[in-house]
Amino acid sequence: MQFNTLDLITFAGFIVFVVAFTLYVSRKEDTAEDYFLAGRSLSWWVIGLSLIASNISTEHFIGQAGQGFKGDIGLAVASFEWIGALALVIVGIFLLPRFLRAGIYTMPEYAACGIPICFTSG
Repeated sequence: MQFNTLDLITFAGFIVFVVAFTLYVSRKEDTAEDYFLAGRSLSWWVIGLSLIASNISTEHFIGQAGQGFKGDIGLAVASFEWIGALALVIVGIFLLPRFLRAGIYTMPEYAACGIPICFTSG
């Protein structure tokens, strides 16, 4: 399969659009907190949909569908998502407030500060 001219124009146009849109949106962000938390301006349902969309990958569409079709465990493979949703709720209720009080917004910040320091600060 080879790219033709229309494919290349479409690809280049998409890249230009993404870069331009990113530059336009990011001009309002001054700090890493603004960037990672969207300036704390998003509603709960947008954040929830973002978490679910970030969790879905090729593994879901191909791997889990194939595992369910294979017949070994059938639809029980779908419980993977239910457990994931439950884990997100538990983390959101119990751990997220502590992370935010400690000023942790990304996983690298969490790894850099160390577990005892993070949980004793709040």
